[in-house]
Amino acid sequence: MNGAKTGKYYDYVEKTQKKRRVPARCVFDRKMSRWQKCLMKFLLGGVGYGLIELMWRGRTHVSMVLTGGACLVAICAVNEKMRGKNIFLRAAVCAAAITAAEFAVGMVVNRWLHLSVWDYGDMAGNVLGQICPLYSFLWFLLCVPICFFVEQMGKKRIKKA
Repeated sequence: MNGAKTGKYYDYVEKTQKKRRVPARCVFDRKMSRWQKCLMKFLLGGVGYGLIELMWRGRTHVSMVLTGGACLVAICAVNEKMRGKNIFLRAAVCAAAITAAEFAVGMVVNRWLHLSVWDYGDMAGNVLGQICPLYSFLWFLLCVPICFFVEQMGKKRIKKA
């Protein structure tokens, strides 16, 4: 306790406290408030998702940037809650979360607002033209390295602490 507080109680607490490992967290745990970390994840996810869309389809939409931000926040939360679980299980849960987010956003943007941002109507196994198994699988493949990266960043933070 750095000698700041002394006395019977503090001496007892100091002797009985054990060093404990700090649980692994997501990438942004350095001297930022909880909201700042969440905002950074959201911005990184939005930019990343938008770039993936630009590379894959050659265009994107603001709804996809917002969805990407929400998805990265969800991926970090899943990895924190499922710490120690198999990486493929975590990636599958993350891919399911992304697919659910795309379905929800697709129903609003494509069906309700009629903006026609995307249409998977010609893909096998599609659900109302908003999601399909192929893209869910591709999200799973992308989630494996993302989950690994998030896990490694958490381990590096523990070593520095």
